[in-house]
Amino acid sequence: MPYQTRIENIDLADVPFADDLLEAFDERCFQIVETFLGSVDLSKVRGCYHPDYAGMTWGQLKPVLGSVEGDRNDPKVAFQSLKRAVDNAKDLHRNPDCYLGKDEKDHWSFYELSGEYFISSGVHRTVIGRFFFWLNGLPPLVHGVSVTRLKAATPKMVVEDERQLSIAERIKHALFG
Repeated sequence: MPYQTRIENIDLADVPFADDLLEAFDERCFQIVETFLGSVDLSKVRGCYHPDYAGMTWGQLKPVLGSVEGDRNDPKVAFQSLKRAVDNAKDLHRNPDCYLGKDEKDHWSFYELSGEYFISSGVHRTVIGRFFFWLNGLPPLVHGVSVTRLKAATPKMVVEDERQLSIAERIKHALFG
């Protein structure tokens, strides 16, 4: 089946999750319950650990026009927010099946906390994958990724900045009602 892979052409005004924020996430505040290979619904990804991307919206991270061609002479392409957008957009264009297969995907992992996911590694593939699934009307599920299930380590959390506040509030609510 031919898939649409030119996610750079998506009009963000049409994307319902374009303005959703990727929250900052610090896994050190939690205790590991288990790690396994599994599937992740990308619509349930709420944040990431990476300081370059935490606090940005999905729309801010979408590859810009010219990414598939890889015109690094164009400043918009060369200096876009998602650092590996050019290489990952090209990979998607050449092989969209890499997002659809159930085989193990190296270097793509998530933390799971109370049914929500936070990107541990693979921010670029997660962003591109979510836009790819949306563009093609497919369920936003990736398979064969590493998932580390977490639980709160202590009832007290240090909130380092405003972006972590919503996560801290959810944990407080989960622990104390």
